[in-house]
Amino acid sequence: MNMPASSLELPRLPVEPASPSRREGLPTPRQAPLQGDTLPGESPLKVRTRCPGCLSGSLSVVYQEPYTGAGIQAYLARHYEGHASATADAGVYALARCDHCGLVFQQQVPNDPLLGEIYNDWVPGTELEREHRNYSLDEYRYLAEQVQFIIQHFGLPPGELDMLDFGFGWAHWSKMAMGFGCNVWGVELSEERARHGRSVGLRVVGLDDLPARRFRFINTEQVFEHLTEPRLVLEKLRNALSGDGVIKISVPDAAAALKKIGQGKNFGALSAGDQMPIAPLEHINAFSHDSLVAFGKEFGLKPLHPSFYRLYNSASGMLQPKNLARVLARPLYRHVFPQTTFVYFVRA
Repeated sequence: MNMPASSLELPRLPVEPASPSRREGLPTPRQAPLQGDTLPGESPLKVRTRCPGCLSGSLSVVYQEPYTGAGIQAYLARHYEGHASATADAGVYALARCDHCGLVFQQQVPNDPLLGEIYNDWVPGTELEREHRNYSLDEYRYLAEQVQFIIQHFGLPPGELDMLDFGFGWAHWSKMAMGFGCNVWGVELSEERARHGRSVGLRVVGLDDLPARRFRFINTEQVFEHLTEPRLVLEKLRNALSGDGVIKISVPDAAAALKKIGQGKNFGALSAGDQMPIAPLEHINAFSHDSLVAFGKEFGLKPLHPSFYRLYNSASGMLQPKNLARVLARPLYRHVFPQTTFVYFVRA
């Protein structure tokens, strides 16, 4: 997770209540209030009565369990390492599927105060959050492949590419892109992470301050699954994308978890890996490939189908003959023959 959902709360789109025929089967204990309303007197949770991806009000029940249920309580205790409070216990973990675009989403989602509690109090002290600060060599290699692919895609010098890292977290991707010479901006309203981004040279701006049609590439890594109103965010990002620009949306794939839920498994019986894409209170939008493609289509976006040559070549550039010769010959030249002036030193 790179961007706290609380940092991306925006003015809500006006919506009408779902029609009576479309309310049937919605996993709420009463007639659903208007989109975004908080359950009165019970829980700091808002109810989404329309699909957050396409705004359809035609929804079907997938799963529901009270937050006081054994499976949910066990998950909260384990995942947040004892930091989770009972704030949401009056609510219901309710998954609904959009009958129009297929997106599955949590119908009851945290309001602003609860979002602040989750991302400022529950998450920071966990081992998972501490791990996010440090990447392994393989993880950095993966980031390097992504950045090289984008540079190859445009065929321009890196210094001519303006990129945006949306929800940059600890700026791993941003630092990699800057290391290749790209001009990188970032959006991250978690102040601790924003300070870190500035400290490594990232140009940090607000979501509402993005220039129109500026960025050749926009990176969003593990962000859209957290957003209570993802449409508003994607619309702003699309408007900041250049005419030939590319936006990457990477979210957990919830297909396997939802299949098991559909087969009758309860949340507590899922493995930790299957619980992750549909995590209560955090991963409130459970995308599959098809629903993610449908979400992009809502804003005139379609999948890019890159060549395998570019995908494989981005790892090392070895598919280009001149690069292959250089990659094979350079280690021999530098480290087998002792005449060069390229030397690694260690203590004698």
